[in-house]
Amino acid sequence: MSIFDKGFFTIIACAALLILVALPLALRKVPRNVVYGYRTRATMANDEIWFEANAHFGRGLIVGSLCGAFVGYLIYRFQPFAPSVFLPVSVLVLVVPSLVAAVATAHHVRSKSPSR
Repeated sequence: MSIFDKGFFTIIACAALLILVALPLALRKVPRNVVYGYRTRATMANDEIWFEANAHFGRGLIVGSLCGAFVGYLIYRFQPFAPSVFLPVSVLVLVVPSLVAAVATAHHVRSKSPSR
């Protein structure tokens, strides 16, 4: 099994896991808690903001994970990088979609906060 095979299967497995974690958030099934969800001062203080922010984050994480899996497939299929470059690129493919979802949700929560 090549490094590209291992990386592709890791990216797919991580994307699937993130989608499973994101689905209950996107469906507004997770009540406020101290462990699981998009937790900020604003979301922990108000149920409406909690469910809205977590639904936004869940949808973003699902879309981001699907995009990351697609990019992972393209990298696997065409192998445009040397094996030594593949590991850092695959880490970016795993991390960037989650960061984008988190930053977009932070912006969404700020735009919806009552102080604005």
